Amino acid sequence: MNQLQIHITHLRKAYGAHTVLRDVNLALDNGSYVSIVGKSGSGKSTLLNILGLVEGYDGGEYRFNGSLIRSGADPHRLRLENIGFIFQSYNLIPSLSCRENILMPTLYRRRGGEQQDFQALVELLDIGALLEQNVNTLSGGEKQRVAIARALILDPCLILADEPTGNLDEKNREIILRLLRREHEKGRAIVLITHDDALARQADTRLRLQDGALQAVEEEAPDWPAQ
Repeated sequence: MNQLQIHITHLRKAYGAHTVLRDVNLALDNGSYVSIVGKSGSGKSTLLNILGLVEGYDGGEYRFNGSLIRSGADPHRLRLENIGFIFQSYNLIPSLSCRENILMPTLYRRRGGEQQDFQALVELLDIGALLEQNVNTLSGGEKQRVAIARALILDPCLILADEPTGNLDEKNREIILRLLRREHEKGRAIVLITHDDALARQADTRLRLQDGALQAVEEEAPDWPAQ
């Protein structure tokens, strides 16, 4: 796992005449577990896409491990080697088995690049019995655990989670939140995007995206699921 240092200063992003992000400032490292809340349309997903190096920005500065990320560039190598994504809709490939979905990112890594032990990851997520199944046969909780395995297979230092429990029942929600906490304790930074204040309290740092800027939310003790 790589070390992580992200510095975002005065970041701006607009779509035509509509400004979404006006003045975003954020610093992250391996010890960060951050939740970002905000109303629908406030720019949470836009900010996540910029953090994940899949979307450019219009102004300000974004430095990822010392590299200046310039708007319009495609820093695919930094993304592949450092970032894992977890989505509300899972984003699994329906024509592939669970095993093939999990291993898909390894097809694009450079030779000798970091990779987690596949079997250990499967055991951690309790998905051994699912590996040869088509993902369309799985429940929502099973799909999300497979998606998390895919996100972790290249041993990223940053996990970006966009409403990762939005389609799950309470039991699977708690399973996913315990997994995120466990991965953070291993040294991975986590940024959790959500509209759910109760979910946001799982993080160590709570921020609200409002009027195009990040604001601190009054700190409360994290309401972690029971072990």
